[in-house]
Amino acid sequence: MTPARRGRAGRRTTASRLLLLLVSGLLAGGCVYYPTVEDVGGVRLLPEHGRVVRNGDGALFFVDINSTGMFEDALVRVETPIAKRAQLLTQAGEPLTRIAVPATSLTRLHSGGERVELFELTRELKAGEVVIVTLFFEKSGALGVVSPVE
Repeated sequence: MTPARRGRAGRRTTASRLLLLLVSGLLAGGCVYYPTVEDVGGVRLLPEHGRVVRNGDGALFFVDINSTGMFEDALVRVETPIAKRAQLLTQAGEPLTRIAVPATSLTRLHSGGERVELFELTRELKAGEVVIVTLFFEKSGALGVVSPVE
């Protein structure tokens, strides 16, 4: 084989290899898997059925917190424009610094268990009106809950 022929054959082999690499890269790029939040175990919280119940000078706040994530979180604070102060309480009415929300569970804040009491209301609450209560979680941050007043 003459040197000229070897040079052309070498260029064809290099071009074939480059084409093969390009096609392989395109095929592999189309097969990428992007995991969802549930796949990587993120925290996912959905507050549902929030309600504010008038109670003397203040009010009580109840909600169901549905956790679908693989890791726990904790409710650490509550704020609302209708109250100057909100306190997390135990079933016995003692103050809490946090309420744990286990992974893949339903945590209920209700009158017979842990709940939130709203103090120093900024205005009179009327049955049927709707207020927003913001829940602050350690990992998830702030989540607003639209809540009717009872």
